[in-house]
Amino acid sequence: MNKNKYGATIKAIEYHLPKTFEDNSMLSINNPEWRMDDIFNKTGINKRWISNENETSIDLAYVAAKKVIDKFDTEKIDTLLYVTQSPEYFLPSSSCILQDKLSLPSNIKAFDINLGCSGYVYGLSMASAYIESGLSENVLLVCSDTYTKYVLPDDRTSRPIFSDAASATLVSKSVSKNIGYFSFGTDGSGFDKLIVKDGAAKSNFMISNAKPSLYMNGAEVFMFTMGTIPDNVEKVLIESSNTINDIDYFFFHQASKIVLENLSRKLKLPKEKVYSCIEEIGNTVSSSIPIALKIASNSRILKKKNKLLLSGFGVGLSWGSCILEWDDLL
Repeated sequence: MNKNKYGATIKAIEYHLPKTFEDNSMLSINNPEWRMDDIFNKTGINKRWISNENETSIDLAYVAAKKVIDKFDTEKIDTLLYVTQSPEYFLPSSSCILQDKLSLPSNIKAFDINLGCSGYVYGLSMASAYIESGLSENVLLVCSDTYTKYVLPDDRTSRPIFSDAASATLVSKSVSKNIGYFSFGTDGSGFDKLIVKDGAAKSNFMISNAKPSLYMNGAEVFMFTMGTIPDNVEKVLIESSNTINDIDYFFFHQASKIVLENLSRKLKLPKEKVYSCIEEIGNTVSSSIPIALKIASNSRILKKKNKLLLSGFGVGLSWGSCILEWDDLL
């Protein structure tokens, strides 16, 4: 348990979507052989947001982060965590570029976290750990990905799912411990189930001119999720001395409708406790959980002191879950 008298809490969440979107009717025009009704019934997604050719993850991240820091004293932010798998360059860290663009103080800690769908939960754990250890007081956790740049136009598995987006979460010192009871897991034997093989050292990136492309074995990723996440959720509940009845809402990574429905069924969760905003947002990778939290907050679904369970899972293969007590946002 925390020996420091302070804990951590979420004080602000914002997000940003690109201006361009593609709904299922638009997608079917270029893919008339695709059975869009069947695809929608499985994914639950009608709209995807797509960054333009010259728009990068940092561009999206800047807008989301600026919305947060405009509400807060920039000089008080002492740590910047940037979760992305769409970096600007191999080096330097994209967090350094984002620090400069946001005009954050030069004495802050800033580094990247190379994780996808589990990245937000990992980022929350690092933010709260820094605060509880006394190393930080205000952590800006930014998530941003542009997976659509990796998806081939005729990829029926990935194109109907992924959206580009960024989110920014301000995690601050609190008299109460509102973030905690984390549980994580990694299974690197499944690294090739969701992968971009092109463009790095294993593809001889020094001479390759090919556009990086994403490969996802949807069936294998689904089986991994169903075989891993229910146990991970139950572990967090047990370690935090909670039951399903104690949790007001479950915020899973917004992978797809079929994933959310099957997780709910396996865990025997009441439908009204499982939040989803996937239809008009899509799968935004590391930003899917914070975007869902923000939309639920804006809709006044979430109330102060609500007890939430967050769970992210996917590429890696990697997963993480935690308990969160909701606080009023700035």
